[in-house]
Amino acid sequence: MMRRLYRLIFNRITFIIIGIIAFTAFIWYAGPLFAFAEWRPLAPVFNRLVVIGVVYFLILLRVLIYFWVAKRMNAKLMNAMAGISKNDGPEDSVHQESIDSISSHFVKAMGQLKTMKMASGNEGFWQRLRKRYVYQLPWYVFIGAPGSGKTTALVNSGLSFPLEESTGKDSIKGIGGTRQCDWWFSDEAVLIDTAGRYTTQDSDASLDKAEWDGFLNLLKKYRPKQPLNGAILTISIQDLLGEDAEGRAQHMKRLRARLNELNSGLGIVLPVYVLVTKADLLGGFNEYFSALNREERAQVWGFTLPCNDNGRVADKAELLREMDQLTKRLHDDLPKLMLHENELSRRARAYSLPQNFANVSPLLCDLVAEVFTNNQFTDNVLLRGVYFTSGTQEGTPFDRVLSVLGNNLGCDARVTLQSSPVKGKSFFLEDLLKKVIFREAHLAGRNLKAERREAFLNYCGHGLVIASLAITCALWISSYKKNTDHLEFVDSKVDFLEGDLDALRETRGQSLYEIIQVLDQMDMLADSRQFVFDQPPYSHRFGLYQGYKVHSASDLKYKATLESTLLPRVIKRLEYILSQPAEGNLEVSYEALKAYLMFYDAMHYDANDLYDFVIADWHANLPASIQGAQRDRMDYHLRNLLFHDYVASPFQLDEGMVKSKRSELAAYSFAHRAYSRIKRSLTEAVTGEFNVAQAAGPQAMLVFSRESGKPLTSGIPLLYTYNGYHKLFLPEISSALGALHREESWVLGNAGHIETDFRDEIFQSSLQRDVKRLYLHEYVNQWEEYLADIRLINTTSMTQSLEVARVLSAPDSPVAQFLRSVAKETHLLAGTQKTSNDQYSLLGRAKMRVTTTMSDVERVAGPDIFQRRGDIEQLELIVDDRFQPIRRMVEGDGGAVPLDSVINMFNDLYMTLSSTDAAARSGVTSATLASPQGVDLTRVRAEAAQLPVPLRTMLENLADASDQQISGSTHKSLSGELESRIGRFCRTAVNGRYPFQRGSSRDVTTADFTRLFSHGGMFDQFFQEHLRQRVDTTAPVWTMRQAGGVNVPVHSFQRAARIRDVMFQHGSAAPQMAFTFKVIEMDASIAFANFDFDGQVFRYAHGPQMQYQVKWPGPRGATQVRVELADSSGQRASVVKEGPWAALRFFDEAENRRSGGPEKFISTFVVNGNKLVLEVTASSVESPFMLSDFTNFRCPVL
Repeated sequence: MMRRLYRLIFNRITFIIIGIIAFTAFIWYAGPLFAFAEWRPLAPVFNRLVVIGVVYFLILLRVLIYFWVAKRMNAKLMNAMAGISKNDGPEDSVHQESIDSISSHFVKAMGQLKTMKMASGNEGFWQRLRKRYVYQLPWYVFIGAPGSGKTTALVNSGLSFPLEESTGKDSIKGIGGTRQCDWWFSDEAVLIDTAGRYTTQDSDASLDKAEWDGFLNLLKKYRPKQPLNGAILTISIQDLLGEDAEGRAQHMKRLRARLNELNSGLGIVLPVYVLVTKADLLGGFNEYFSALNREERAQVWGFTLPCNDNGRVADKAELLREMDQLTKRLHDDLPKLMLHENELSRRARAYSLPQNFANVSPLLCDLVAEVFTNNQFTDNVLLRGVYFTSGTQEGTPFDRVLSVLGNNLGCDARVTLQSSPVKGKSFFLEDLLKKVIFREAHLAGRNLKAERREAFLNYCGHGLVIASLAITCALWISSYKKNTDHLEFVDSKVDFLEGDLDALRETRGQSLYEIIQVLDQMDMLADSRQFVFDQPPYSHRFGLYQGYKVHSASDLKYKATLESTLLPRVIKRLEYILSQPAEGNLEVSYEALKAYLMFYDAMHYDANDLYDFVIADWHANLPASIQGAQRDRMDYHLRNLLFHDYVASPFQLDEGMVKSKRSELAAYSFAHRAYSRIKRSLTEAVTGEFNVAQAAGPQAMLVFSRESGKPLTSGIPLLYTYNGYHKLFLPEISSALGALHREESWVLGNAGHIETDFRDEIFQSSLQRDVKRLYLHEYVNQWEEYLADIRLINTTSMTQSLEVARVLSAPDSPVAQFLRSVAKETHLLAGTQKTSNDQYSLLGRAKMRVTTTMSDVERVAGPDIFQRRGDIEQLELIVDDRFQPIRRMVEGDGGAVPLDSVINMFNDLYMTLSSTDAAARSGVTSATLASPQGVDLTRVRAEAAQLPVPLRTMLENLADASDQQISGSTHKSLSGELESRIGRFCRTAVNGRYPFQRGSSRDVTTADFTRLFSHGGMFDQFFQEHLRQRVDTTAPVWTMRQAGGVNVPVHSFQRAARIRDVMFQHGSAAPQMAFTFKVIEMDASIAFANFDFDGQVFRYAHGPQMQYQVKWPGPRGATQVRVELADSSGQRASVVKEGPWAALRFFDEAENRRSGGPEKFISTFVVNGNKLVLEVTASSVESPFMLSDFTNFRCPVL
């Protein structure tokens, strides 16, 4: 029972059914998990049913084809076997009759076998369900000498023959010494019993060979893939023991020849089973095995050799070992047999079997080894084993032991060898056929080449399946692990984001950037570190990818986070905007109110309007540190918030704020609000600009700049251009008024009043005029601000100034191109009225002036103050009149074009700069700064003041730059001359010397001092030649009158002049000083004081205070000052100073303070503790004593 259950479970068909069920379950449950991008082909139930149905249909079709082919092949084989024609054999009539005799036995049976299926009772459950045709059964051939027991073995094999009822238990032909092939059709195999003469071919060799070849051809023709599943080679004990050595050799030769023919004819690896029949002829066989029951008699007695793919070569030593094992087994069972056998004679005969079996072993091994070892087709023969059988117990047994003994004793041993007859028993056949031979039917090859090819393909197929399964399992395992890691990563992000969300809820003042960061992480919650959720790598797929499920859950969380974090921020921002005054930002306040109300009114909710306003507000107010990528993320999250469903505010409506803002907005006129709407919508819709970079041509970048620092490519919005007015603004007025009228009914809540007024065509016309007027005034403001911002570039070198002047004075001057473009864009009536010189006539100008005045009055008093008609009603004149001066510059009054004179001035400036630059390059020193050659810059500035902006600023900029460059050129030449004539000598003679550096031990020599500071000296001469005309000497501090870019050190020349006036009075040729002094105080301990100023000697001894007059240098020319103090004891102390500046050095030793005027000062000396006070009076208020010009003087450097 367990065996049957085991065979039922571990069966190929069972596994196939389990595989089909598993595949069905896999498609049903795992099919929806497979996805290509976001397409899931097996998600619908119908699709899964179709796939499963197709698979079942293919399996059923395969089974039906299998059975149909099997049935067809079986019928074809039976028909062919039953209908062998006379031409299938040799042409000899005798031979043909033999072959025809073989096929005649099939005629009756083949009709039944065409449709009959075979099944064995020993087969498993599935095998019984799928019975096989004869064609599908294994086929075996019996080969052996006549009388070798082939037919007897089949008759007593215990097999079931389905044709038994119709043909009897025997074969189709019958039993006995057959001379034709007998066909045995059992449930498990087809057994072919060939005639013994086919083996021996001793009756008629040619006939026997022809029949044998015909038999082989029959097999090859109708079973080409696998003609036979094995060959059973029968050798009887009678032949083995009854023939001499020569007979056995002939027997082996015939058997070997038949095997050669069989293998050469079929060309396959054929397993061969050696069946030793008539084993009962061995002495003691019947007595030894008489006690066996039916099951024990059915078992196998023999040995099976190991199997390999290359065939089994019979090795005599191995055969002997196997035979020895069988002999040993017989000996081992003798004690038990002797114990149970009571009859002495039977016991003796049973005892002789092992010896008889051992004696026959060498003969059998020699025969088998010779048959198979010397076979040239050894590689095609698979010797499976040697087996002993007994079909029926007839004949006299052979006992070689007793025969030898009898011969030696001279008696007849056969008398004692007679065994008890046993009828109707077969030994060791049934299991051999059913459990050994038939079960090895698969060992037979079909064809060596085909078998190798099929084996290779089979191995490849199995390897591919195993490899595919292994790879699939590995991919599943890898995908499972990667998806598990991904889920763990998502879980970690969830925990982190929950903390961030809690922090955002607790912090009311969080920045928008912080919110966006959290939303970014929430939106990318399902993403991995390496990929986004909707683009997973293949290693994460294979039906296990969980990213889409995670995204579905995270998307709900993301939307909830949008409403809990970003939405309150948007509402609060709207409330903040509404809390600000609407003045100057009317449209923003109106749109903010409309957006705010949308969050409380589902009927008027418009996601596009909300998105446009919030985005515009963010982009206008976000800090510059937030770059483009961050702004894009903000836009993305805002769109996700607003564009799905209606989004309601989480806060209560602030009715007070709404009422207040409505009142504030209602204070502005309807026209004002309408224009604000038009301005915003058109500015956002149209991105281009009018700018000087395009209008002035490619050279604009060389000459123009903007005072505000903005780039030249930035300019005036296209809304405020000629085309902007006619193609954008005018067509938009009516639609904007209508849209605003429809919105204000719920935004401002004043539907009734607006509706009543809006129905009036006159009111609508008035509104349009008011909107146009607002637009035109802003048109003027835009252009005035822009033109005032245009200027020439700042030049830093003569070369750059020359380049600018050259470009401006060229025939294709960028200034001319720019002004013509400005004139075109500011002439809104161009093309709508007659353009003639009449507009510049006295009457035309009067009309324009009246129009402008009326526009100003209307703006103050209201649109109905005048009822105007004709040209005077053209509001475009607000712009045209304002920029008429520019048009007159480029068009003229019928004569010369004024712009040409401006270009000429640019050319004059260019020529002046060119001559200045040429002079500087040639090394010519500018003689004076007073009279630059060329154009009069003062005149240029005066004429520029009469020109309109931006020409005025351009000319002034270029004039200033020219002045600076001319002065710069002069500065360069003047600097070199000043350095060569004064600078180097001055620094050598003055720097670090007294009196210019107090306390210095070195003195400025009198000659050097005179050379520098005297009348006509270096400073005086240079000043007279180069600076006198440009320096204002009338002020206390000298300044340059028109220095331009020249930075002349005037202070050095002013100090040099004061030094000259002090030290060279009255035009003296050498420096000199004159002063008087008197002693006003002297200690009583001092008896007298002697003063010696270079030979001018004075003595004072507590007498009346007398004035002593001193001139420096003195008459002696020793340039020494000596003061000596003597006390009453006769001790003396003195102060001595030498050098050309000894007089100044002497008074530097004292403590000096001014007294009464600039020419007087008090000097207090302390000599050895004795005090002496002098009052000194210079000869002039320009005193050389305490003169700051000495210490403040610096040699001039440009």
